[in-house]
Amino acid sequence: MKRYAHKGIAAKLTVLFLSFLLPLCACRTTPTPTTRTGFAMGSLLTARIYTNADTAESMADSILKEVQMIDACISATDPASEISALNRGESVSLSADTLELLQNTLDLCGKLNGKLDITLGAVTDLWGFTGDTPRVPDADMLAAALATKDPDGVTFDGSTVTLAKGQMLDFGAVGKGVACDVACQVIDANYVVPAVVSFGGTVLCYGQKADGPWTVGVRDPFGPADSYCATIEFTPEWEMDCLFVSTSGSYEKTFTEDGKTYHHIIDPDTGYPVETDLVSVTAVGSGGFVCDALSTALFVNGLNEESLTWVDMYLYGAAFIFEDGGIYVTHGLRDTFQLTDVINFHYIDDEAF
Repeated sequence: MKRYAHKGIAAKLTVLFLSFLLPLCACRTTPTPTTRTGFAMGSLLTARIYTNADTAESMADSILKEVQMIDACISATDPASEISALNRGESVSLSADTLELLQNTLDLCGKLNGKLDITLGAVTDLWGFTGDTPRVPDADMLAAALATKDPDGVTFDGSTVTLAKGQMLDFGAVGKGVACDVACQVIDANYVVPAVVSFGGTVLCYGQKADGPWTVGVRDPFGPADSYCATIEFTPEWEMDCLFVSTSGSYEKTFTEDGKTYHHIIDPDTGYPVETDLVSVTAVGSGGFVCDALSTALFVNGLNEESLTWVDMYLYGAAFIFEDGGIYVTHGLRDTFQLTDVINFHYIDDEAF
């Protein structure tokens, strides 16, 4: 099996222990963490803080409180949120943080050529993936909803924002990354390392273990939630305080109707779930917002020169996993990425791309 010789990033962080990335090693000399969990944005948030219990619990409580405050502002399902008011057709004077997030997300959507589009909310609402009864929408209703997507339909008058008629916003592709960014700020303010915050498909890795690198398992898209097909090892040599890992995969949030299975990653061009030969994309970088957004945009866009340009611009590296078990790892991760399942998976070389 070919191994990559290219030198990649050397990071000093983390472990992921929820559905997308799985921990493979336990700390031996690093202090035993205090673990707290909570619920926001439709997902479980888990914070592990490696310090004394009182400090760790206080920090974990602060993280959860901050994340729930973000959720209360940007949730499309909470009728009391600022974004829900916008989606109902109201002109809303947004709080400073929500306004900044909206502007930054629209800017990134433009730079990613529409492969990420938060004005697709009317479409995602029809599919119902955030509820208990997802379904295939009526074709005419879907076409009408798709016609409302348009970043230019979001207008600003100072802090007051108005959407075009029928338009709705959906921050699902960036919300958990933003939450992990906020968690990083809370941890950084308390000067506590190491710590791990896992939220849906995005994880924040903060600090340095006392006994060497962290090893992260990348989930096997074809197996159960506790199986993995590769590892990424981060050594304690890199001079960054935090690292973020985000995965988007077609194996999460699915339903089957009339014999066909549908997943939650919507193609902004068609309004239907993305049809691609990819099954997951993992993005590694220095910001949760960017990693969350890029894992989705790269999945939608597929593996091509444009996607690789985005990886170079915004990330340390990315891994693309295909339906046939092929895995393409960008240069920034090749020194740290290793297959553990060499029977069902194989590397894709640059020459094959």
